[in-house]
Amino acid sequence: AAGDRCTDDFCGAVLVCSWPMPPEVALAYAKLSASLRAALPPEAYIYPASTLHCTVATLRAFTGGPLDTDARRRLVAAWTPVLEAARRAPEWPKGEFQLRMGPPTLEGAAGIFRYEDSDGAVWAMRRCLEAAIVAAGGVPAIGGGDRSSAKPLPSFAVAPPPHLPDIVHSTAVRWSAEPPDREAAHAAFGRVAASWAPLGITVQGARAVFESTPYMHMPYGDEDGAAAHVFWEEDAPRREHD
Repeated sequence: AAGDRCTDDFCGAVLVCSWPMPPEVALAYAKLSASLRAALPPEAYIYPASTLHCTVATLRAFTGGPLDTDARRRLVAAWTPVLEAARRAPEWPKGEFQLRMGPPTLEGAAGIFRYEDSDGAVWAMRRCLEAAIVAAGGVPAIGGGDRSSAKPLPSFAVAPPPHLPDIVHSTAVRWSAEPPDREAAHAAFGRVAASWAPLGITVQGARAVFESTPYMHMPYGDEDGAAAHVFWEEDAPRREHD
């Protein structure tokens, strides 16, 4: 069961789309990441292609620590009706939608790909989810601003509260430490990033995943392996979470 894959140290829950990435994205990213590894100092951590995803919402951040088996079951029981309510909203995107993956940029402590939300689908999902969370008695934090008024669902009153990002992106690089020559590292990143040709991506919908390893570094070998971490997805048979 998906919840059983959470470790003793971490257990987050995220609503994501385009995870795993389509093969053409993984192939293009493999070439880019090899160039980044060659160009950047060792303080740069380059994400594996298997971790790339687009977060629609963080239902429970992995930084909140572990959840035991009973807590994971309660999380699924609390969030499934909220996700279903959001999905039933008229604005929720139906069927496939399009994202356009632009070249990576360095922003703060991370290198990210920003997406053009071509059909407005990710923002529509976030609006539907925000309404469903509020209707269920919670308050999501939004973006990088003040989170003091956010609160978890009453049916799963375990911190931290849910969070809705205010950008559409995938993270590709983080710094394990400050590089010795920050200016040179940024210049090297920019040269490699300029080789990226924007990619259009067809997305099949959203899925809620137990984030058992920080930053979606869960091991899997194929789509079936990835799906083992999923506890909700659109138009899918109900999974068991013993």
